Amino acid sequence: MRSAPPKRSTNNNASKDNQGGIGLLIGLTGVTAIVLAVVISLIITILRARAAIEAGLPAPTGFFGIDGPLGSIAQQIVPDTAARSGAAPAAQTSQDALVAPPVTISPWTGTERQNILVLGIDQRPKEDPATNRTDTMILVTLDPIGNTAGMMSIPRDLYVPIPGKIQDRINAAHVYGGPKLSMQTVAYNFGVPVHHYVRVNFNVVVTIIDLVGGVEIYNDQDIADYQYPDMAFGYDPFFLKAGPQKLDGKTALKYMRTRHGGSDFIRIRRQQQVIFALRDKALSTDAITTFLPQAPKLYQALRDSIDTDLSLTELLRMLVFAKNLPAERIAKVSIDETATQAWTTSQGAQVLIPVRERIREIRDELYDPTKANAKVTPTPEPGKIILQNGTLTKGLAINTGSVLAGKGFVISRVENAVGNFPKTVIVDYHGRSSYSKSIALALGVPVTAIQTKLDAANPVDALVILGDDFQPK
Repeated sequence: MRSAPPKRSTNNNASKDNQGGIGLLIGLTGVTAIVLAVVISLIITILRARAAIEAGLPAPTGFFGIDGPLGSIAQQIVPDTAARSGAAPAAQTSQDALVAPPVTISPWTGTERQNILVLGIDQRPKEDPATNRTDTMILVTLDPIGNTAGMMSIPRDLYVPIPGKIQDRINAAHVYGGPKLSMQTVAYNFGVPVHHYVRVNFNVVVTIIDLVGGVEIYNDQDIADYQYPDMAFGYDPFFLKAGPQKLDGKTALKYMRTRHGGSDFIRIRRQQQVIFALRDKALSTDAITTFLPQAPKLYQALRDSIDTDLSLTELLRMLVFAKNLPAERIAKVSIDETATQAWTTSQGAQVLIPVRERIREIRDELYDPTKANAKVTPTPEPGKIILQNGTLTKGLAINTGSVLAGKGFVISRVENAVGNFPKTVIVDYHGRSSYSKSIALALGVPVTAIQTKLDAANPVDALVILGDDFQPK
């Protein structure tokens, strides 16, 4: 059995009123703007209803005051403000009567870059979140002047000096001093200011994935993790077969957290894989139809799982800013294998020593999407592809191979995949994103089909598995 972490008390100044920033988490974890818009709109509808009740006016009956599904949804969430305030019910009015003033989200008028630390904590039931180490750390930056944004994933085993404390894993900063010390630690070690934080627990991930009906991913190897931690400081063995999988919220969380097969870097890539799968699922019409009636459940479930020092107004304004940015204006970087060295402490702990020069380069890429998105490894000529047919359509891989060969790609071999694949997958074995993107472009599939599985010994550059969604050109 694993021993429980030491209990440490910290001063948590975040107010409960700030825990309604559902949208920020959803936006930061990559879920599509459609879901984000629904949640924001729901909040606006709630605010309008509250304003109407407090003003003694009829509450709006629909989405932004228009009849629709969110009107009734919002009414399930709005507290009985009139009853609590002693206000009399509003009288019936005609179509020409006054209506509640609209609640709008004004544009973010920030004049300088804002850096926000997103902390995902390993919190057990009834635990004080301040006593937990962070399981995930992402530094988000928003620049209203340059009209850019960026996200940098930080491995939890990074061994760094913690201000006022000792040298330790970076995720221990939260145990020593909560979000405030975590912010100070990131600022100290990366040379950037950290202005705000958003802290969430695993309930958020499970709730959102279940609400959209699960996610579909391709697991590239069998997983047998006999030491996956449960919520009571014991073990809950996790097993998952290689191949296409549909994961519910709890299973997806395990898939993202398991350390089977490698280090924190593999966990970060799995997290990104699930994020993209969740975005794809949320884009589907069926998922949105399913999501709408459950919006009250989402609101209630997530408000107790999110803590932030940002106000709801600030959250929404920043979200709208980030949501409207095109992909090429957003940098996505991580402290990866090139920026760390494995080391074992005198106590036997396996940690990652930062390579400071490389970390400075990654930090600069975070601030410059043009540099980050252009940072690719040249593909040796010629690149080689294995092409597999993951459908029941005979000859699909052979015909597609001919098309790719006509465009200059080298097909190493063509074969059938093991099992059926609902979606096309492009596996990048050498981190050559420009080459993988060129394959996706040639096939007419989205770049979200690309999955990175670094394998320096692999003689081919990419594995392409054609799925049921593939439309031959």
